[in-house]
Amino acid sequence: MEIKSIPEIIKEMDYLVKEEKYDEAYQFAKENINLNKEYVEGEYIFKNLLEELLFQITIKKEIKRKYPLMLDYSTLYSNYGNVLLHFNEYENALKSFKLSYNYNPVNVKAIFGLCELYRIEKNWNEFYNLTIQSFRYDYSLVDLSKSFENLSIYYLNEYQVSNDDENLKLAIYLERLAEYYDGSNDSNENGTSIEFDEDSLNQYDQSIEEIKEYLKSKGLPYGPSIEVITICKNLGFQLDEDKKVVPALFYFNIAYDLTKDPAIKDVIDDLDAKVERKMNE
Repeated sequence: MEIKSIPEIIKEMDYLVKEEKYDEAYQFAKENINLNKEYVEGEYIFKNLLEELLFQITIKKEIKRKYPLMLDYSTLYSNYGNVLLHFNEYENALKSFKLSYNYNPVNVKAIFGLCELYRIEKNWNEFYNLTIQSFRYDYSLVDLSKSFENLSIYYLNEYQVSNDDENLKLAIYLERLAEYYDGSNDSNENGTSIEFDEDSLNQYDQSIEEIKEYLKSKGLPYGPSIEVITICKNLGFQLDEDKKVVPALFYFNIAYDLTKDPAIKDVIDDLDAKVERKMNE
């Protein structure tokens, strides 16, 4: 049997999961991935500078060792966790997602995996706490939509337990925002999975802005994280000053996808023009 390096294993597993080749991924993982890996406190991996800054601002733990991206154990174990979830191996999936979360506590894929396991266990307190946490780290519309969907699931369960219409209203409002942000990405392939009856939907038929105002009044998430947007804009301006236009565009585009702020779009257009001029020189 060919012995693969850790970067090769990470790359192959990522490919198999993205292609939804779960049978192959399961067999590959069993042969190549150690589920009993020892994690050392303080060892972290971040996909980009945004994640590292979010970690520093929100978690404020010491970074003793930062792994290079080629050794992205966090993605490896969140992928493995999703494969184990697919085959209902919940105990091992929990191990895998916890490892992923330890290596990168701002990796929302690990957080979503843990949320799914807590939902299955009906551990609604942990489900709620992690879901609220996930909003601070969402920097894609797909992930933001997933956070709103999870919070909607929580309040739908609260409604089923209490029969309190306020919980039903919150569940519907949060699901509307999940659909709104998923739709903003021009891709509904992930789709939201909660269905409400037509009478309930008609009873709580409000505009997106009214829904956001109501959730804000309740102290609940109602849009993308201000921290994510602020960091992206600051990084973009800093990188532009350093004449690193392409990385600057990466962060400005994240901020624009989340906000649709025309001022950010103007900056992106200016940077695109810079790149085009440089290519034509």
